[in-house]
Amino acid sequence: MTAPEFKDLERAGWTARAGAYDAWFARITSEAISPMLDRLGELDGRSLLDVSCGTGHIAGAAAARGARAVGIDFAETMVARARSNYPGLDFRLGDAEELEFPDAAFDAVACGFGLLHFGDPDRAVAETHRVLGGGGRYAFTVWCGPEQGGQLFELVTAAIGAHGTMDVDLPPAPPWFRFADPHECRRTLAAAGFAEIGSERLDLVWRPAGGEEVLEMIYKSIVRTPLLLERQAPDAQQKIHVAIAEGAEALRDGARLAIRMPAMLTCARKPA
Repeated sequence: MTAPEFKDLERAGWTARAGAYDAWFARITSEAISPMLDRLGELDGRSLLDVSCGTGHIAGAAAARGARAVGIDFAETMVARARSNYPGLDFRLGDAEELEFPDAAFDAVACGFGLLHFGDPDRAVAETHRVLGGGGRYAFTVWCGPEQGGQLFELVTAAIGAHGTMDVDLPPAPPWFRFADPHECRRTLAAAGFAEIGSERLDLVWRPAGGEEVLEMIYKSIVRTPLLLERQAPDAQQKIHVAIAEGAEALRDGARLAIRMPAMLTCARKPA
Protein backbone atom coordinates (compact mmCIF):
# COMPACT_ATOMS: atom_id res chain seq x y z
CA MET A 1 0.00 0.00 0.00
CA THR A 2 1.13 3.55 -0.67
CA ALA A 3 1.28 6.74 1.37
CA PRO A 4 -1.86 8.24 -0.27
CA GLU A 5 -3.83 5.27 1.08
CA PHE A 6 -2.62 6.13 4.58
CA LYS A 7 -3.72 9.74 4.05
CA ASP A 8 -7.12 8.62 2.76
CA LEU A 9 -7.59 6.46 5.85
CA GLU A 10 -6.69 9.37 8.12
CA ARG A 11 -8.99 11.75 6.24
CA ALA A 12 -11.92 9.34 6.45
CA GLY A 13 -11.30 8.76 10.15
CA TRP A 14 -11.17 12.42 11.09
CA THR A 15 -14.13 13.23 8.86
CA ALA A 16 -16.18 10.72 10.86
CA ARG A 17 -15.02 12.03 14.25
CA ALA A 18 -15.53 15.78 13.93
CA GLY A 19 -18.82 15.70 15.82
CA ALA A 20 -17.34 13.99 18.88
CA TYR A 21 -13.89 15.56 18.95
CA ASP A 22 -14.65 18.56 21.16
CA ALA A 23 -16.41 16.40 23.75
CA TRP A 24 -13.44 14.04 24.02
CA PHE A 25 -9.92 14.58 22.73
CA ALA A 26 -10.08 18.38 22.60
CA ARG A 27 -10.25 18.35 26.40
CA ILE A 28 -6.66 17.11 26.36
CA THR A 29 -5.19 18.83 23.30
CA SER A 30 -6.54 22.23 24.36
CA GLU A 31 -4.08 22.27 27.26
CA ALA A 32 -1.22 22.66 24.78
CA ILE A 33 -2.63 25.69 22.95
CA SER A 34 -1.46 28.51 25.22
CA PRO A 35 2.13 27.24 25.53
CA MET A 36 2.31 26.89 21.75
CA LEU A 37 1.02 30.40 21.07
CA ASP A 38 3.36 31.81 23.74
CA ARG A 39 6.33 30.43 21.77
CA LEU A 40 5.14 32.19 18.62
CA GLY A 41 5.66 35.57 20.24
CA GLU A 42 3.51 38.68 19.87
CA LEU A 43 0.54 37.86 17.65
CA ASP A 44 -1.47 41.07 17.77
CA GLY A 45 -1.89 42.32 14.20
CA ARG A 46 0.09 39.43 12.73
CA SER A 47 -1.05 36.69 10.36
CA LEU A 48 -1.17 33.08 11.58
CA LEU A 49 -1.92 29.82 9.79
CA ASP A 50 -3.35 26.95 11.86
CA VAL A 51 -2.41 23.79 9.96
CA SER A 52 -4.53 20.70 10.64
CA CYS A 53 -6.89 23.02 12.50
CA GLY A 54 -9.45 20.41 13.48
CA THR A 55 -12.34 22.13 15.24
CA GLY A 56 -10.53 25.47 15.21
CA HIS A 57 -9.34 26.09 18.74
CA ILE A 58 -5.76 27.16 17.99
CA ALA A 59 -6.95 29.68 15.41
CA GLY A 60 -9.63 30.85 17.82
CA ALA A 61 -7.13 31.37 20.64
CA ALA A 62 -4.73 33.15 18.28
CA ALA A 63 -7.51 35.47 17.13
CA ALA A 64 -8.27 36.26 20.77
CA ARG A 65 -4.66 37.47 21.02
CA GLY A 66 -5.21 39.76 18.04
CA ALA A 67 -3.90 37.56 15.22
CA ARG A 68 -5.39 37.44 11.74
CA ALA A 69 -5.92 33.70 11.87
CA VAL A 70 -6.63 31.25 9.05
CA GLY A 71 -7.20 27.52 9.61
CA ILE A 72 -6.95 24.62 7.17
CA ASP A 73 -7.82 20.95 7.54
CA PHE A 74 -8.18 18.03 5.12
CA ALA A 75 -11.46 16.83 6.73
CA GLU A 76 -14.47 18.78 5.49
CA THR A 77 -16.48 18.05 8.63
CA MET A 78 -13.68 19.44 10.82
CA VAL A 79 -13.68 22.65 8.78
CA ALA A 80 -17.45 22.90 9.17
CA ARG A 81 -17.19 22.41 12.93
CA ALA A 82 -14.41 25.02 13.17
CA ARG A 83 -16.58 27.53 11.30
CA SER A 84 -19.42 26.80 13.72
CA ASN A 85 -17.15 27.24 16.75
CA TYR A 86 -15.60 30.48 15.47
CA PRO A 87 -17.99 32.06 12.91
CA GLY A 88 -15.87 35.16 12.32
CA LEU A 89 -12.69 33.31 11.30
CA ASP A 90 -11.46 31.96 7.98
CA PHE A 91 -11.39 28.15 7.86
CA ARG A 92 -10.71 26.29 4.61
CA LEU A 93 -10.40 22.78 3.29
CA GLY A 94 -6.70 22.25 2.57
CA ASP A 95 -3.75 19.88 2.43
CA ALA A 96 -0.79 20.51 4.74
CA GLU A 97 1.52 18.93 2.15
CA GLU A 98 0.33 21.28 -0.63
CA LEU A 99 -0.61 24.58 0.97
CA GLU A 100 -2.62 26.82 -1.34
CA PHE A 101 -1.00 30.04 -0.18
CA PRO A 102 1.74 32.17 -1.77
CA ASP A 103 5.29 32.28 -0.48
CA ALA A 104 5.85 34.28 2.72
CA ALA A 105 2.10 34.70 3.31
CA PHE A 106 2.16 34.34 7.12
CA ASP A 107 4.03 35.66 10.13
CA ALA A 108 3.45 32.47 12.14
CA VAL A 109 2.33 28.87 11.61
CA ALA A 110 0.98 26.51 14.28
CA CYS A 111 0.23 22.80 14.01
CA GLY A 112 -1.38 21.10 16.98
CA PHE A 113 -0.80 17.33 16.89
CA GLY A 114 -1.06 17.27 13.10
CA LEU A 115 2.34 15.97 11.99
CA LEU A 116 1.36 12.53 13.30
CA HIS A 117 -1.32 12.29 10.62
CA PHE A 118 0.52 13.39 7.47
CA GLY A 119 1.64 10.86 4.88
CA ASP A 120 4.72 13.00 4.13
CA PRO A 121 5.50 15.13 7.19
CA ASP A 122 8.80 16.36 5.70
CA ARG A 123 6.87 17.88 2.82
CA ALA A 124 4.47 19.52 5.27
CA VAL A 125 7.43 21.06 7.12
CA ALA A 126 8.87 22.31 3.82
CA GLU A 127 5.50 23.83 2.87
CA THR A 128 5.35 25.59 6.24
CA HIS A 129 8.79 27.06 5.61
CA ARG A 130 7.66 28.27 2.19
CA VAL A 131 4.55 30.13 3.40
CA LEU A 132 6.33 31.75 6.36
CA GLY A 133 7.82 35.16 5.92
CA GLY A 134 11.41 35.85 6.93
CA GLY A 135 11.69 35.92 10.71
CA GLY A 136 8.41 34.05 11.08
CA ARG A 137 7.96 31.37 13.72
CA TYR A 138 6.67 27.81 13.46
CA ALA A 139 5.41 25.80 16.44
CA PHE A 140 3.98 22.30 16.61
CA THR A 141 3.03 19.69 19.18
CA VAL A 142 3.15 15.88 19.03
CA TRP A 143 2.48 13.15 21.57
CA CYS A 144 5.29 11.49 23.47
CA GLY A 145 5.46 7.71 23.32
CA PRO A 146 5.29 5.07 26.06
CA GLU A 147 9.05 5.22 26.64
CA GLN A 148 8.64 8.94 27.41
CA GLY A 149 5.83 8.42 29.89
CA GLY A 150 2.81 8.47 27.59
CA GLN A 151 0.52 6.28 29.68
CA LEU A 152 -2.43 6.04 27.28
CA PHE A 153 -0.18 4.67 24.55
CA GLU A 154 1.50 2.41 27.09
CA LEU A 155 -1.89 0.97 28.11
CA VAL A 156 -2.82 0.26 24.49
CA THR A 157 0.50 -1.26 23.41
CA ALA A 158 0.74 -3.41 26.55
CA ALA A 159 -2.79 -4.74 26.06
CA ILE A 160 -2.18 -5.55 22.40
CA GLY A 161 1.18 -7.14 23.24
CA ALA A 162 -0.45 -9.39 25.82
CA HIS A 163 -3.55 -10.43 23.88
CA GLY A 164 -3.23 -9.50 20.19
CA THR A 165 -0.81 -8.44 17.48
CA MET A 166 0.54 -5.25 15.95
CA ASP A 167 0.81 -7.07 12.62
CA VAL A 168 -2.59 -6.22 11.12
CA ASP A 169 -3.77 -5.20 7.65
CA LEU A 170 -3.24 -1.43 7.70
CA PRO A 171 -1.40 0.86 5.28
CA PRO A 172 2.20 1.61 6.23
CA ALA A 173 2.46 4.85 8.15
CA PRO A 174 5.22 7.27 9.16
CA PRO A 175 6.69 6.54 12.61
CA TRP A 176 4.09 7.62 15.15
CA PHE A 177 6.48 9.19 17.67
CA ARG A 178 9.18 10.44 15.28
CA PHE A 179 8.85 14.10 16.24
CA ALA A 180 8.73 13.40 19.96
CA ASP A 181 12.53 13.14 19.64
CA PRO A 182 14.06 16.63 19.93
CA HIS A 183 17.13 15.53 17.97
CA GLU A 184 14.94 14.41 15.07
CA CYS A 185 13.04 17.70 15.23
CA ARG A 186 16.27 19.68 14.99
CA ARG A 187 17.54 17.55 12.11
CA THR A 188 14.32 17.78 10.10
CA LEU A 189 13.67 21.46 10.69
CA ALA A 190 17.28 22.43 9.99
CA ALA A 191 17.16 20.48 6.72
CA ALA A 192 14.07 22.48 5.76
CA GLY A 193 15.88 25.77 6.43
CA PHE A 194 14.73 26.63 9.95
CA ALA A 195 16.94 28.03 12.71
CA GLU A 196 16.65 28.65 16.47
CA ILE A 197 15.07 25.22 16.90
CA GLY A 198 14.07 24.18 20.40
CA SER A 199 11.82 21.57 21.99
CA GLU A 200 10.23 21.27 25.42
CA ARG A 201 8.03 18.72 27.11
CA LEU A 202 4.49 19.58 28.17
CA ASP A 203 3.30 17.39 31.03
CA LEU A 204 -0.38 17.04 30.17
CA VAL A 205 -2.68 14.89 32.28
CA TRP A 206 -6.06 13.50 31.23
CA ARG A 207 -8.57 12.85 34.01
CA PRO A 208 -11.39 10.59 32.78
CA ALA A 209 -13.95 9.14 35.15
CA GLY A 210 -12.95 5.50 34.57
CA GLY A 211 -11.64 2.80 32.31
CA GLU A 212 -14.79 2.59 30.18
CA GLU A 213 -14.47 6.30 29.40
CA VAL A 214 -10.94 5.65 28.18
CA LEU A 215 -12.24 3.08 25.69
CA GLU A 216 -15.03 5.41 24.61
CA MET A 217 -12.60 8.24 23.94
CA ILE A 218 -10.31 5.95 21.92
CA TYR A 219 -13.13 4.87 19.63
CA LYS A 220 -14.85 8.26 19.33
CA SER A 221 -11.99 10.69 18.85
CA ILE A 222 -8.80 8.86 17.74
CA VAL A 223 -8.28 7.32 14.30
CA ARG A 224 -5.29 4.99 14.12
CA THR A 225 -5.72 3.15 17.43
CA PRO A 226 -9.32 2.02 16.76
CA LEU A 227 -8.27 0.76 13.34
CA LEU A 228 -5.60 -1.31 15.04
CA LEU A 229 -8.05 -2.66 17.62
CA GLU A 230 -10.80 -3.40 15.09
CA ARG A 231 -8.46 -5.62 13.10
CA GLN A 232 -7.76 -7.96 16.01
CA ALA A 233 -9.45 -11.35 16.27
CA PRO A 234 -12.80 -10.94 18.10
CA ASP A 235 -11.73 -12.79 21.25
CA ALA A 236 -8.42 -10.93 21.33
CA GLN A 237 -10.19 -7.60 20.86
CA GLN A 238 -12.40 -8.24 23.88
CA LYS A 239 -9.39 -9.16 26.05
CA ILE A 240 -7.58 -6.02 24.87
CA HIS A 241 -10.57 -3.87 25.84
CA VAL A 242 -10.62 -5.40 29.32
CA ALA A 243 -6.86 -4.95 29.73
CA ILE A 244 -7.00 -1.28 28.70
CA ALA A 245 -9.90 -0.53 31.06
CA GLU A 246 -8.32 -2.39 33.98
CA GLY A 247 -4.93 -0.83 33.35
CA ALA A 248 -6.51 2.60 33.31
CA GLU A 249 -8.28 1.95 36.61
CA ALA A 250 -4.88 1.28 38.17
CA LEU A 251 -4.13 4.97 37.52
CA ARG A 252 -7.04 6.18 39.64
CA ASP A 253 -6.34 9.29 41.71
CA GLY A 254 -9.35 9.86 43.90
CA ALA A 255 -12.64 10.29 42.07
CA ARG A 256 -10.99 10.27 38.63
CA LEU A 257 -8.09 8.67 36.80
CA ALA A 258 -4.85 10.55 36.19
CA ILE A 259 -3.38 9.45 32.86
CA ARG A 260 -0.15 11.17 31.90
CA MET A 261 -0.12 12.25 28.24
CA PRO A 262 3.07 14.27 27.77
CA ALA A 263 3.55 16.16 24.54
CA MET A 264 6.61 17.63 22.82
CA LEU A 265 6.36 21.27 21.80
CA THR A 266 8.86 22.38 19.16
CA CYS A 267 9.38 25.92 17.90
CA ALA A 268 11.67 27.29 15.20
CA ARG A 269 12.24 30.48 13.24
CA LYS A 270 12.64 31.03 9.51
CA PRO A 271 15.74 33.21 9.06
CA ALA A 272 15.05 36.74 7.83
